[in-house]
Amino acid sequence: MSDTNIRLVAINDILGKPFYVPAYQRGYRWTERQVINLLDDLSEFAVAAEDQDRTAFYCLQPVVVLLRDDGSWELVDGQQRLTTIFLILRRLDGFLQMMGKQRFTLTFETRESSAKFLEEVDPGREKENIDFYHICKADRAIEDWFAGQDGSYKMKLAQCLTNTDKIGKNARVIWYELPRHEDAVLAFTRLNVGKIPLTNAELVRALFLRESNFNPVTSHLERTAIAQEWDAIEKTLQNNEVWYFLHDGTKIPPSRIEYLFQLIAREADRPSGEAQDNYGTFYFYHEKLSGPGTAVAAEWLMVKQYFMRLEEWFSDRILYHLVGFLVHDGDDLVEIRKAADGPSKTGFRRTLKQRIFERLMNRQLRVHAQPADLEAHIAAELERLDYEASTGKKKIRSVLLLFNIATLLQNRDANLRFPFDRFKEESWDLEHIRAVATGRPNGQPERRKWINDLHEYFAWSEEASALRDEVEQQFQELRDQDGPTRDGPERFNRLYDAVLQHFGESDEMAVENGIGNLTLLDSATNRGYKNAVFPVKRKQIIDRDKDGVFVPLCTKNVFMKCYSKKLDNMLFWTAGDMANYQSAIAHTLATFFCSDEAGAFQ
Repeated sequence: MSDTNIRLVAINDILGKPFYVPAYQRGYRWTERQVINLLDDLSEFAVAAEDQDRTAFYCLQPVVVLLRDDGSWELVDGQQRLTTIFLILRRLDGFLQMMGKQRFTLTFETRESSAKFLEEVDPGREKENIDFYHICKADRAIEDWFAGQDGSYKMKLAQCLTNTDKIGKNARVIWYELPRHEDAVLAFTRLNVGKIPLTNAELVRALFLRESNFNPVTSHLERTAIAQEWDAIEKTLQNNEVWYFLHDGTKIPPSRIEYLFQLIAREADRPSGEAQDNYGTFYFYHEKLSGPGTAVAAEWLMVKQYFMRLEEWFSDRILYHLVGFLVHDGDDLVEIRKAADGPSKTGFRRTLKQRIFERLMNRQLRVHAQPADLEAHIAAELERLDYEASTGKKKIRSVLLLFNIATLLQNRDANLRFPFDRFKEESWDLEHIRAVATGRPNGQPERRKWINDLHEYFAWSEEASALRDEVEQQFQELRDQDGPTRDGPERFNRLYDAVLQHFGESDEMAVENGIGNLTLLDSATNRGYKNAVFPVKRKQIIDRDKDGVFVPLCTKNVFMKCYSKKLDNMLFWTAGDMANYQSAIAHTLATFFCSDEAGAFQ
C-alpha cells in the first residue's frame, strides 16, 4: 500500500460524501456490545473535551478508501464503523437538519436493499435476511442507549460528530486513501484475511513515503532509500537477541519498528497510544510530517540516529549487559537513552551502574567506594532478602540475574553474553536449591513425578540405600495403576520424610527462603524437578547441560558446588554451602561495582 494519501479527517468532512460498498465486502455484523462501546467512548470523550482545548479529538480506526471514476469512495476497509456512525447520525437527524448538514450515503454493489433499509430501519423486517437482523440489533442498541442518557448527551454527541477541525473537540477517522492504480481486492484481502488491521507502523510508513513529501525529480530514489532502510531496521529488530535486549517481552507490537517510534514519541513528551486509542505514534508523526515544507529526510535521519544509538549499545559488551539488565528489571528505556546524551561512554556506564546499585542495594553508589565496604553493605542487603516477602522474590531474581552478568563480565578475555532473549522467552525464575519443608507433593500426579525422579536417580547412582526397595515398590505401584498406593498418601509421606532425612534435608533451616538457597532456572526445568532433593536436581541439571539446554553459568556452578569451600559430600546442600554461595554473590557484585571494566569509580 504505497503512494497513499493519509491524513486525519473529521467526521464532519465526510458528511454528504457518497460511499460505495463493493461485493467482496461482507454484510454488517457488529454486535450490540461493539455499538454500545463506541457510543460510550464517544460520549466519554465529548464530556471530557469540555475541559480541554480545541485541539482535542477522538479518533476512530482507519477507513481505507479508493476514489472511483464516478466520484464515490469505494470502502476497502471500515464499512462496519461507518455503517454504525451512519446509524448513530440517523438518530441525530434533527440536529443535522438544524445545522444544515446531511449524512453521508452508503450504496451496495450486491445488497441494494440494505441501502434502502439503512435509511428507514424497520424492525418488523429483521428476519428477512442476516444483514437486516444485525442492522436492527444495532439500531435498537443505539435507541436504548439514548433512552438511558440525559437529553444533553444527544447534543454533545451531535457536536462531537459534526464539529469542524477549526472548532475542534471532534471525532475523526484516519483517512487512508489508496492510489488510483491500487488493486482494491488485494488491499481488502491484506486487511481482512486473518484479521490483520492497519498498525501504527504501517500508518507511519505511509506518512513517510507520501509522494507529496518529495521533489518529483528525486522522489522515487528518496522513497526507495527510506523503504529499504525501514526494512533493514525491522529485520534487525526481528533478531531476538537484539529485541529482548531492548524490550521487556510484554505487549510486543505487531511490527517491532513501532516500538522505536513509541520511544521517540515518548522522549518528545508526547503520548504514544496509551490513552484513548491505539494510534498515538501515528498522531505524533502526522503532526510532524503534515505541515508545509515538511523535512521528511530530516525526520527520517532522526529515526535512524536513534536506532543507531541502540545498535551501538547492543554491540558494546558492557553496555549490552548494563542496559539489558535495566530493561529487564523494568527501567524506562527512554530515561536510559536520555542519560546517554551528556557523559562520555565511561560516564554513561557509571550512570547505569548507579541506577542498578540504587535499585538493588537501596542507597547511592559512592564515588571511590572501597571494595571491602561495598561488599559488607551488599552482604547485609542480601541477608535481608526473603523469598516469602512481598517484594522478595522479584528482588532476589534481579540480584541473581546481575550475579550471572557480573560473573560473565569478570572474564575480560571471553566474549560471552548473557542471553536476554532466552531468559525472557523461556521464563526463567527462582528455584530452591535444597528442598523446602513447605513443598511436599500433595496430589497424585506430583507424587508420581517425585517418585519417578527419585527412581531414576537410584538407577543412575551407585549409592546403596535401604530406601531403594521402598522407592522401587512405590514406583511400580504408581506405574501400574492410576489410583493411590495401597496405603494412600500416608505411605508416601513416610517415604518422603525418610528421603529428606537420608539426604540431610529434613530439618527446617531458617535460611531455606534466603538467597543462599535459591538459583535461576527456566520454567521447563523448574517444572521438571519441583521440590526434588539436591542430588536429583543436580543430576537433571547435568543431563540438561549435556543435552545442550542452556543453563545459567551460576546455576551450573551451584550444582557443581563451585562456591563451596568444603566438598565433603555432593549429595547435600548444607548450611555451609549456602553461606559460601551467598558470600560469593556479595563478593562478585562488589567487584562488579568497583571494576574499571564495568565503568567503575576507582
